[in-house]
Amino acid sequence: MHIKTAIPVLMLSGCLLGSLPAQKSQSIETAVKRRLITCRGSVEELYSGQKLKLEVKNRSRDTVVFHVDPGQIFTPTNAAYQPLIATRQKTIRLAPGEERPVYVNALCGDQPKMSASDGTTDFTMGGRASSALAAMLQQIQELGWEQNINMQNLVWAFTNDMSIASLEVEGLDALSRQKLMRLMTIKSGQSEPWYQIKYRPADPSSPILFSGIADEIKGDLKYELAQTDDIRIQVIDAQGRIQKTLVFIPGQAPGRYTLPLKFAAEELPLGQYSVRVEGRNALTYAKFNFEI
Repeated sequence: MHIKTAIPVLMLSGCLLGSLPAQKSQSIETAVKRRLITCRGSVEELYSGQKLKLEVKNRSRDTVVFHVDPGQIFTPTNAAYQPLIATRQKTIRLAPGEERPVYVNALCGDQPKMSASDGTTDFTMGGRASSALAAMLQQIQELGWEQNINMQNLVWAFTNDMSIASLEVEGLDALSRQKLMRLMTIKSGQSEPWYQIKYRPADPSSPILFSGIADEIKGDLKYELAQTDDIRIQVIDAQGRIQKTLVFIPGQAPGRYTLPLKFAAEELPLGQYSVRVEGRNALTYAKFNFEI
């Protein structure tokens, strides 16, 4: 007598397929180096703003999964333009032979150079920004603060040592502001500034993205007087020359003071300055350094 054994093929197949590991994502840098994909970048204006457009193509016979990490650099073929640095993580999956555009959030990474616009230059794969900048971008994304900070100035704080006073923080409560500044001082190596600075937006017709014009500087001056004095609060340059007088307080009584200060400095060129609290006989009570 012949005994037939039924093999549960479908069940077995399902178990085997279910046990296969998901395809692991690799960095776009690795995918390009392994020649699994080709990648060419350009800047394109979209309804949601300026984006880095990557034309990517899968050269392999298998599906390729890769990602763009915060801090990935894309280098312009024309060195007169700023490189672009990805600010958000993005994962891309390409079927065998698939070719399509991918849009990446990216910001300029070398302040003095020109900013690319539609068709001005192509971009190729570059290296990686500093680990500190990459980690800061990742944390900003996780905390959901991208709309509360001037992200371009944040990137320049790492690539061009721009003061973190220029972050133009809005819409964050006091504790979140403190956390942001603590993270920035740790990651950037800068000291926490006493002031905030807001630069004038660049001329739309100019290829240079940074105006260098200080529309507003504000912060609290904390100082103490041991005696009644006539107080002048002045801006001085790095050579000690008076650039402008902001406040005159005749006969200010002894005591500890916190004076909110806000002023425009559009006439001052880029450089190092101080706000000096001075009394009669050139007596200096306090000095607060800032940079434009």
